[in-house]
Amino acid sequence: MCVLAARMFAQEDVVVAQDTLNHWLTYNIPGQTVIDSLGIPDLEGEFQYLESDGNYHNPWHYFSLGLTLWMVSDTIGSPSSVEYIKITDDDSLTTTTFVTTKGIRIGTPKKQVLDLYEALQVLDLNEAHWDKPYDVRYIVPLDRLWIGDPYEATIIEFHKDKVFSIEMGYFWE
Repeated sequence: MCVLAARMFAQEDVVVAQDTLNHWLTYNIPGQTVIDSLGIPDLEGEFQYLESDGNYHNPWHYFSLGLTLWMVSDTIGSPSSVEYIKITDDDSLTTTTFVTTKGIRIGTPKKQVLDLYEALQVLDLNEAHWDKPYDVRYIVPLDRLWIGDPYEATIIEFHKDKVFSIEMGYFWE
């Protein structure tokens, strides 16, 4: 199946290599910084050991904020850091107030977001190469904007022409 994507090579002033939420929350920050700012998570998930990186991973859920963080640590009980962030408004009880460096939040109109990443060109994703450090691709069938490379990125997902979720961090193959 041919997957279409729109892509542009980002100019240095267009794409931030590592985006933030509310000017502080990003991946690679210590778990203690998160706790100091947001408090103890509503739910900490079980640890999962991944042989691929030799680390332990577990989710922290802040349900009232529409926020899930995946944390990574060397051993269970050792200091952790944020590896992956997802915000979403997937139920009517949650209203997240997080906003990206570019002013994108849950509910931002799709056109407004795409305008921030001007001049998109449609390419066949199967033939496209990740040959620039920070590419921007709009993946048509998935209705997602991917800002970054295959392993480290910010992903903005749309539903009904509005931002539905924002993910940032490290991604696995």
